[in-house]
Amino acid sequence: MKTLTETIMNVVYQSEILPRIRTSNFSFARIIAWADAHPVVWRIVTGRKSKAFGIDSCEYIGWAQRSMERDAIIERARHLYEIVFRKIPCYTPDSIFVWRANFTIEHYQDKGFTGGFFQQHDARYPRSCLTLDYTPETLEEVLDRFCAWMDPSNETDRVSINGLTVRTFPRKEI
Repeated sequence: MKTLTETIMNVVYQSEILPRIRTSNFSFARIIAWADAHPVVWRIVTGRKSKAFGIDSCEYIGWAQRSMERDAIIERARHLYEIVFRKIPCYTPDSIFVWRANFTIEHYQDKGFTGGFFQQHDARYPRSCLTLDYTPETLEEVLDRFCAWMDPSNETDRVSINGLTVRTFPRKEI
């Protein structure tokens, strides 16, 4: 029998902004570098202020939604990266999903930043819905984007945020 001693070297990719974020998985190196270059990304995915992309967002896979473990934080940053850079094949530059990710990154540090559950309603049922972030100054822009995205096949009566009506639509006469 032989006894061998081996020295193994691991390459570790570590965030300069959040040193506890580290991995030996090369595929996450670009994610960590991107988030370090845009530190607001780390604040978004580790905070609760963004309803669309923060902790507890349904945007993420279940195990990563609420956890503050480093793998979950990296997963949330990875998901945001893939939306921003349209790595998900169905996302086009004019997609509302790409727009809302970029909007959140751009406006996260603005005064009054928050988010909510936007929902389209017809006379009888709630219809299209999406969680979007906004500020008091950008609310109309975000509402316009949501209204342009929502299902046009339904005659919309109103749009709500977190159940409160924020925009109404006149009934069309037949």
